[in-house]
Amino acid sequence: MERDLPRIEEIFDDLPTLETERLVLRKMRLDDAADLFDYASDPEVSTYTTWGPHESVQDSREFLMRILSLYESGQLGDWGIIHKADAKFIGTCGFAIWEPYHSRAEIGYAMSRKYWGKGLMTEAARELINFGFRKMQLNRVEARCMIDNIGSARVMEKSGMTYEGILREHMYAKGRYDDLKIYSILRREWENNS
Repeated sequence: MERDLPRIEEIFDDLPTLETERLVLRKMRLDDAADLFDYASDPEVSTYTTWGPHESVQDSREFLMRILSLYESGQLGDWGIIHKADAKFIGTCGFAIWEPYHSRAEIGYAMSRKYWGKGLMTEAARELINFGFRKMQLNRVEARCMIDNIGSARVMEKSGMTYEGILREHMYAKGRYDDLKIYSILRREWENNS
């Protein structure tokens, strides 16, 4: 049976601005470079990521230019996370992988250490999950984190995701293979909690 599948460019051709109680998720801009560098240069922020700390504002600009290129081509591009009260760019979040045929996508995120422990990343992750089920016609949203990344695991749990297990040596980054925890939420679970 043929299904009418959503197309990436139809959803992401013009990345919509999303809003939560304390955050605005919007397209990133080149003038976000200084705020991005402020947290992306922090080695603690990049401990559990595939990327290393930004060494200069130029590194942050180059990252933003890659994101802007994704926007222009209608591909998956992350949202910038703006803290409303501080009017500050404090992180990024988005869909790292989307498999429309399987109605499945994976979310990812990073946030300034100054804003950790306040429930802000959970707030952003919940909004991504809502977007995935409402706009992308997903049946499953998943996320992964390194075994020792307790903060990210908590975000997934507080976002309504269920721990599924460990993907052994699933990711190669920074010269080594890492085991990853995998979490997910299914459409029916999301609907029951909405």
